[in-house]
Amino acid sequence: MINQVPFPIISVEGDAYERGYQYGSQCDKLIEEALGIYRRIFKAESNLDWEPALELARKFTSFIEEYDPSSMEEMRGIAEGAKQSFDNILALNVRTELMLLGGTGGVEECTTLAATPEATLSGHMLMAQNWDMKPAAAKVTVMLKEKQKNGPNIIQIVEAGIVGKMGFNSAGVCVLANIMVSDGWHLGVPMQIILRKIMSQESLVDAMGAVLMAKRGSSGNYLIGYTGGEGSEAVDIETAPDYYNIIWPNSGIIAHANHFSVTNSNIKDLLPPLDPGSLNRERRATKLLTKECGHIDMDVMKKVLRDHFDKKGPGSICCHIDPHLDEALQWLTNASFVIDLNKKTMDVAKGPPCENEYVTLNFEDIM
Repeated sequence: MINQVPFPIISVEGDAYERGYQYGSQCDKLIEEALGIYRRIFKAESNLDWEPALELARKFTSFIEEYDPSSMEEMRGIAEGAKQSFDNILALNVRTELMLLGGTGGVEECTTLAATPEATLSGHMLMAQNWDMKPAAAKVTVMLKEKQKNGPNIIQIVEAGIVGKMGFNSAGVCVLANIMVSDGWHLGVPMQIILRKIMSQESLVDAMGAVLMAKRGSSGNYLIGYTGGEGSEAVDIETAPDYYNIIWPNSGIIAHANHFSVTNSNIKDLLPPLDPGSLNRERRATKLLTKECGHIDMDVMKKVLRDHFDKKGPGSICCHIDPHLDEALQWLTNASFVIDLNKKTMDVAKGPPCENEYVTLNFEDIM
């Protein structure tokens, strides 16, 4: 474990179970803390006590097993390594679905950006995100560095015990994510498992397929970037459980928040009344990137992620704690990062990027 970085770097290798066991054993204390945090989140957001949460999480097992057996093996390894029950680790990986049970939970989570070579100064593929979440989640966040026995190597930012979130791989695939809320939620493949499967893909089309072919149980937004020998591309996939929208870059730019940007008569977007700030964040990010089109570099991306339009509140891209709100309702930019997919580097800041410096991390040893 390396600590001279914004978040601890956890290095694992081998097959799915071996990686999971190493992950769990290195993060046992953090996983225990993460379980406590999510106990409180599930209760506050969904009025769900822990035992009912475990019972509900178990109902997702068959969908995960069918869709991505390696994720099941990795979770079993995490449980063994961390000396936790499998059900506890499963609940962490069904966190999105349990947190938003009934579509009424707090959802001020994330602004994502992509700039393809036609929009960037260097001609590189740039991806960026502010991860907004309950402040306590930052305490259990790690950077998971995975050398896979079968498949590309991976670096991703996750809460301890979770198998899939935001990151990129040695094949040039990157995925960023936004929670979304629509009607039609049902049992299916959880969002974190879909993210993990995207991370094991080696092409843009296969990464898209990991989203589109999943029997999804919830809504989510997947901003996927790819760079390879024949060029670079980005695509955004807005998903409800049974429907989806595809968004390609406009002049090389995509910005997304937590609402559906494309009107689809089959999807009822429940988010705007819960988080109207999402509408502003996406509009603001698009406006700022468009202004710099053709000249976008890492600094421009960071400037967008530091933006405080809407007084640092939930409508602001850079989100700060509102002292007037109850602790259970607090949200914060816990991590901010910019990825250069051509260089395979990630600039990462812990906490709001207006207050914390970005640290450049190079992963040449696995990329």
